[in-house]
Amino acid sequence: MKSDMKDNLNGMFWETAGRNFNIPHAGNTQNAVRVFQKNIAPITWHCMTTLEGNPTTLPQTETILKGQSVSGIRIDQLMQVKNYGDGAKKLVELLSEGTFALDAQTASILHGYVGKEDALTWGKFRDSDIAIGGVEYIPPSHEKLPRIAEKGFAFLRHMAEAKESAIAAFLFMSRSQFFHDANKRTASLMMNGLLLQRGYYPITVMNEDSEEFHTRLSRFYNSGDATDMMEFFEKAVEKNYQPQGCSVER
Repeated sequence: MKSDMKDNLNGMFWETAGRNFNIPHAGNTQNAVRVFQKNIAPITWHCMTTLEGNPTTLPQTETILKGQSVSGIRIDQLMQVKNYGDGAKKLVELLSEGTFALDAQTASILHGYVGKEDALTWGKFRDSDIAIGGVEYIPPSHEKLPRIAEKGFAFLRHMAEAKESAIAAFLFMSRSQFFHDANKRTASLMMNGLLLQRGYYPITVMNEDSEEFHTRLSRFYNSGDATDMMEFFEKAVEKNYQPQGCSVER
């Protein structure tokens, strides 16, 4: 199994035994999408804080997502929040139309919103090579990206465990760096799209776990071993849906 993972997921692999992602099931896609819509503001806030170090507060995030401006934050930080909210709305549209899919086209559509005027190019795979600060790992050259995406997404679509494959999709996309920027933001929408499509509630990495998230992610980038990240997401799910302090409104 590990060799199949490495071959299809650009060197990524993990230990599959004993995984237990306790994500609630809403019964169907429509119900799950309603939960996501109710929680777009806190999900956006956690994502921006954790993935981008964006200092916007939850009240400011809520204001921005209503189309209003706020003081005290930079224009680029405001734009990150607005773009993610627009991407989340587009995800809802794709799911409602039944056109969401784990493929390069859908990822590029969502990136067209999330990365708008923030990434060097948006709505399409990067056209030059890049590096990731703070890690030794070098992402694949841009010429290889279409084939990597085709193989990887096909492999993940055929995984039996829906929740695990959704989280794996986030990690695969983040490590492959298909876009010039906004890779993790786009990957987080794709991950939740897969969960919602199969009737599961959305998940997010809470902002207080940002340091641990990035420490583990750096190790994963360098090694390709996603076992540690899978364990992190197990804990993140428990924190999302624990009875006290649940971060997702049902």
